[in-house]
Amino acid sequence: MKKYRVTITMSAKSDITDSFVWGCREWGVAAAKEWATELRRAIKRRLTHHPLSCPLAPDRDLSEPEVRQLIIGRYRVLFEVVGDRSRVLTVRGSFSGNIDEER
Repeated sequence: MKKYRVTITMSAKSDITDSFVWGCREWGVAAAKEWATELRRAIKRRLTHHPLSCPLAPDRDLSEPEVRQLIIGRYRVLFEVVGDRSRVLTVRGSFSGNIDEER
C-alpha cells in the first residue's frame, strides 16, 4: 500500500490553533488539547493511507481541481495530493456545540 507524507500549511496550523483557543474557552484546556490531538491523529491516519478516497471539494476553485475534503466531526479539512504528499490547506470548523458533538 502506498503511503503519503502529510504536511500541514501554516494557514491550516493557524486554523487549528484558532479552534484550540476557542476550545480552551468553551471546554477547558485539557479537553481542547485532547480534541487537537485527536484531530491531528485523524488527519494523519486518513491522509497517510487513503487520501484519494476523499471526495473532491464541491466548492473548490476550478483552477485547482484536485482540492479534496475530509470531514472529521464538525470540521472540514481541505487538502491536495501532490505526488506522494498530502498537503493540508485549511481546516474549517463550526465553532458551536460541545466537545461531544465534535467527536
